[in-house]
Amino acid sequence: MRKIILSAGLLVSIAAVQSCGEQAPMDPSAVQAKVDSLAAGKIEEVTAKATSDCETRMATEVKAMADSIVNATKTANAAQ
Repeated sequence: MRKIILSAGLLVSIAAVQSCGEQAPMDPSAVQAKVDSLAAGKIEEVTAKATSDCETRMATEVKAMADSIVNATKTANAAQ
């Protein structure tokens, strides 16, 4: 049992070392292009969500505010 665990541990450590092989360095312009691409995607995603949330919130809050104004106007007109 101990040999199996030791062998599995050894196998995992070898795989970990192999996966950390040399990678070709990227030039700064390629890195910047990748960062810009990822940032643009995230910005677009967040902007779309914020717009959707804002439109939903405006629809519900404007309706409540309009109802409140109408009720206040009716109450004021009824008191006269």
